[in-house]
Amino acid sequence: MLSLFNLENKNPNILVDASTRDDAAIYKITNDTCIALTVDFFPPNVDDPYTYGQISAANSMSDIYAMGGDPIIGLNIAAFPKIFPIEVINNILLGAKEKCDEAGLSIIGGHTIYDNEPKYGLAVIGKINCNEIIKNNTTKSGDLLILTKALGTGIITQLTKKDSSNIGSALNESINSMTMLNKKASEIIKNFPVNACVDITGFGLLGHLYNMISQSNKHCELNINDIPIFEGLDSIVDINNLSTGSIENIKYLDKKLIDLKTIDSKIKSIICDPQTSGGLLLSTPPKFAKEIIEKLNKSGHKKASIIGSVRKKKEFENKIINFIN
Repeated sequence: MLSLFNLENKNPNILVDASTRDDAAIYKITNDTCIALTVDFFPPNVDDPYTYGQISAANSMSDIYAMGGDPIIGLNIAAFPKIFPIEVINNILLGAKEKCDEAGLSIIGGHTIYDNEPKYGLAVIGKINCNEIIKNNTTKSGDLLILTKALGTGIITQLTKKDSSNIGSALNESINSMTMLNKKASEIIKNFPVNACVDITGFGLLGHLYNMISQSNKHCELNINDIPIFEGLDSIVDINNLSTGSIENIKYLDKKLIDLKTIDSKIKSIICDPQTSGGLLLSTPPKFAKEIIEKLNKSGHKKASIIGSVRKKKEFENKIINFIN
């Protein structure tokens, strides 16, 4: 689809477009001032309308935070059935407003259409210093990889569609994670020489990591046992009840990563699980990693962890990602 658009940067003010699969587009206004632009919306993934609004807003702003920017204004994008309780719509919008207020983002308009399946999200514009943009394809050899949030939101969402009776604690942890802005994590990493960053969303941890490393022309090690997951997630994963997104991610990455077929099926489903309002994956020099983790933990990112390291391309023959158990 992207090939239908002009992605050749013929406009010199376009500093980042979709050609590198980055989180947001970047447009230069002055030599120092840039704007970051992104859009996202999706159907409800929780039952409570207010919580859904919170999650959707947090998810929509995450791309701006991943690039090192600050969201400032947004437009609502919504689709609702013709016959839909107004109080439900109000609660969705109120939940979103709470998170936008927390972020310092002003919603200044939007657009709504009719659809049988409700959907909500935001088109977001953020501000960013043109000289401090954090891209997803600029990792450096020797960097350590840090993940700021635990994995499992897609698995939990899929399980709730069938039976949520045995996933209470994991469900609560998942909701708390999805409603948490990446604002504090973004503010922390701005104070360190972070070489690359991406937020973990629809392609799952492994998909986004593969893109980050391959676009950087590097290889990496991924320490499976160090990847943070929601409490008890490994015991409730149902590999026969995965979302379409998970199945497609696994199918795609099985072709790209020669060792993925050897990974335990439950672990594979977790690291390929599409995330909603997931954490940031960042690449930073080793001497700063411990302090970054400490500050993340204090800020509420209790499960932030070092999950791997970036290596020169020649270190692992034919292996973009080397899995370590």
